Amino acid sequence: MAQSAGLEGVSWDDINLIASVAAFESLRQAAKALGINASTLVRHMERLETALGTMIFDRHPQGFVLNEAGLVVADIARDMQRQFFRLTDVASKDQNPSGHVRIAITEGLGTFWVAPRIARFAVDNPDIIINLESSMELRNPLRNEADIAIQFRKPDNPDLIVARLCHMHIYPFASLAYIENHGIPLSGQSARSHRIVIQEASQFSNDVIEDFLRAKKLQSSVAFITNSSISHLYAVERGLGIGGLPTFSLAMGAGLVPIDINLQHSMEVWISYRRDMRRLKRVSIVIEWLRQIFSPQRYPWFSSTFMHPADIMRIVNRTMDRHNYFDSTIIKRFIDNNDDIEIKEFKRPVGRPRLKGSP
Repeated sequence: MAQSAGLEGVSWDDINLIASVAAFESLRQAAKALGINASTLVRHMERLETALGTMIFDRHPQGFVLNEAGLVVADIARDMQRQFFRLTDVASKDQNPSGHVRIAITEGLGTFWVAPRIARFAVDNPDIIINLESSMELRNPLRNEADIAIQFRKPDNPDLIVARLCHMHIYPFASLAYIENHGIPLSGQSARSHRIVIQEASQFSNDVIEDFLRAKKLQSSVAFITNSSISHLYAVERGLGIGGLPTFSLAMGAGLVPIDINLQHSMEVWISYRRDMRRLKRVSIVIEWLRQIFSPQRYPWFSSTFMHPADIMRIVNRTMDRHNYFDSTIIKRFIDNNDDIEIKEFKRPVGRPRLKGSP
């Protein structure tokens, strides 16, 4: 049977690239994710068109768009990727719990929650090396960008195993230094003119904060904008302004005070990995470990039900020697003498049930 003319010139590299273009639905975004110039990616695509003897892109003023033939090629490319990854796994198949495991995770969760627990994991699993990539950029295990991905957006690819890992709750916080200089808002109206610290990043939306400020007709000034979870936390800790942070920030030791102005937001956290990853012993061990350290049963602030930071600290303080930042006498010590500022203890919102063992 005669071979189709030109197919001997088809490159696996070019086929692999078109799968990325289809995944991002944008040649420019795919080039950025791959770390190459858009013009270089265009040359690869044109070389593939020449080898196939057909056009796979429609050229528009707005850019390149996959046409009907291109969509077919992209589907074939994805199938070839899956088979290649299966071949890679066969080559490295090892049921011994050893080797590298790559975890792609959002910056805050990776830096503040997972990284501090890796030392304990290493004691129990000395031959497994965790490669932790903490970033707000999305990573796709199907493109071999990670063995395990933990992110806020739920992947919809049926070739991935996807499960809800936990919930993360966001609440306004300020430092004692900020309260000393600016007072503590006790309602939406009293938050007027307070300084706000904002994080803007992929997977993270400020719509909730913006809608709240708009609904309350607040004129709060933005003091700082960052794409980094680390910079965001440190800016709030150093007194730059009020910021929406995970409620577990207190559990990890951040010296912050929750600001009760009837604002909270919850986000689902998803874990995903390729189906065949479970068969690798080292990956299976890491997946189970991640489920444990994000378990709502062990750490109730990760449950679907919101837990006020005051309740979180009551749990933490039972086993750790920490100052009780919810004692109004401590708050008073750091607030300037302003008769317009009402000082009160942090109390459980009306209707919220007590936790077992809570005072």
